[in-house]
Amino acid sequence: MIGRDPGLQPERTLLSWQRTGWSMLVPAVLCLRGWSHTGDALYALTSLLLFAGTIMLLSARARGRHYAISLIVTIACGMLGIMLIKMYLAIPR
Repeated sequence: MIGRDPGLQPERTLLSWQRTGWSMLVPAVLCLRGWSHTGDALYALTSLLLFAGTIMLLSARARGRHYAISLIVTIACGMLGIMLIKMYLAIPR
């Protein structure tokens, strides 16, 4: 029986966290764009949180601190949800 290479799983985990970091840039840029159009502070704060999470994920300092990244992503998603509800309620009927 051939033994498993113990280096593959950590490499896959690292690559998945890097993909997560790069994918956080898209909503961060969109929030920054929303802030530039509306001036809403929630957009700016959410964008800053997502950029901070991206920097933490893509830098070496984030190793072993994935719980902090998860917290940042959860808070940012909650803020995006609040903005969506706020936009929905602002639509005249």
